[in-house]
Amino acid sequence: MRDLPPHQRLVAWPVINRLGALEGVTVTVPPELAASPPSLACYSRAVRVAHRPSGGDSPLDALLTSPESAHVLAEPLRLVITLALWDEVIREGGVYGGNIYLASERSVGVLLHTAHTIEPAAADRLAEILEQLHALELLYRFPVAYKFRGTHGLERQCRINGWGRLLFRLLDAVPDDPYGIRACRARLTEHVRTHRDAYRRGVIAASAAEDSSGARIWADIHAQQPIPVLI
Repeated sequence: MRDLPPHQRLVAWPVINRLGALEGVTVTVPPELAASPPSLACYSRAVRVAHRPSGGDSPLDALLTSPESAHVLAEPLRLVITLALWDEVIREGGVYGGNIYLASERSVGVLLHTAHTIEPAAADRLAEILEQLHALELLYRFPVAYKFRGTHGLERQCRINGWGRLLFRLLDAVPDDPYGIRACRARLTEHVRTHRDAYRRGVIAASAAEDSSGARIWADIHAQQPIPVLI
């Protein structure tokens, strides 16, 4: 699996999460990982992926974006789409010109609810899926920087990476928008337009943070922003 480009590793996701296999894909997970959290298998170099050749230059790309795969890959694809769109609308809205980090799993949950008007997965499940996507190298996820909290906590800041954005572009190019990307983009654009000043204040505070800032900056950012973000 680790020999595949990061976005294509997602073809193994259904088997790793015990949801069956995508058509034409065989995934072998070592027996010692069978009872472990799926994120451990996502990190493993012992997971093997074989796929039956099909037409086209990128058969795995085509499989990832096919309607037949959408239902079983709904959780990871929804996260990739939402994180990629969040980066996009934050830049287009003039909040921050670079890549923005979600401040915690709670921030990701609020973002998902804002973008899709659905309740996100339970906190433990959401954290596990984010860890899997990090292990597959589709996003960055790590402890909140010391300067923002001044101590260690369970929160993990995260953002989409270039491989995740590549997957998003493939999904965005599928005809008829089966993933609801246009509606998601519109909701997030309106959200950022409404709360732009609050996000800008938080970004400015985060930009000025130093190692001695600690919990004060963390509290200020959470108080100001509906979806707390970091840079």
